Amino acid sequence: MAFRSVEEYNAEFYRNLFKLNDDGEHADVIFLYHAKKDMLQADVHYIKSNKYTGYVHCCGAGCPACQKKIRVQSKLFIPVYNIYKDGGVIEFWDRNYNKGFELQLDREVFAVSPDPSECVFTITRKGGYKDQNTRYNFVAAGRNNFATYEQILAKFNAKMPDYYENIVKPVSIAELAEMIQADSTTTSAVTQEYVPIPRAGYQSSIPDTYVNAADAVDVPFETPNSSEEPNTADTSEDDGEELPDPIF
Repeated sequence: MAFRSVEEYNAEFYRNLFKLNDDGEHADVIFLYHAKKDMLQADVHYIKSNKYTGYVHCCGAGCPACQKKIRVQSKLFIPVYNIYKDGGVIEFWDRNYNKGFELQLDREVFAVSPDPSECVFTITRKGGYKDQNTRYNFVAAGRNNFATYEQILAKFNAKMPDYYENIVKPVSIAELAEMIQADSTTTSAVTQEYVPIPRAGYQSSIPDTYVNAADAVDVPFETPNSSEEPNTADTSEDDGEELPDPIF
């Protein structure tokens, strides 16, 4: 498996999300469920650290996120095939689990098509961006003649429920503790100035005290003739001498 940056990994998390942002926005999707029993709920924490940003499963007893008072959330991650986005993509619809939303899915999805993957549904948003009262309508647009459930998964080399790991990461107690610790020890900025440390035995050629140049040589210091123009040309040359590298 090839390496990829943490930024790429976290960006994929957001690419996998199904979203309708504006009032009246809609999408035609195929629910990747064969039956109601395929609908999965999860208790998760949302973690932000320099190692990983996204959802992780709650570890239950001894969970480091619970001990840090990071809110546990009951979620539905609903897998849908978004037919007209980028030529068709699998996305997860991130929804807070509540009984009202489950009952709506029962009435408007599972009652219409007990195997939702055999039908195309139009999901329409009713509510503006970040409106807390936003609701969604589900309307059966017709029978699915695009691809079967199995064909869709094969197209993306996906297997359920393993594919859910693209939206919520399974972690051990030790892994989760490391994520949280990495976040808590990260500083927002470097404020101190760098101070170079000379190598052992290095002595600076710059004297610590002022020395009169006239006293340091045998030739007496002469005052220049005021009638002569001073030489202002820069005749110094770089001798290439370098200071020793600082030790880190």
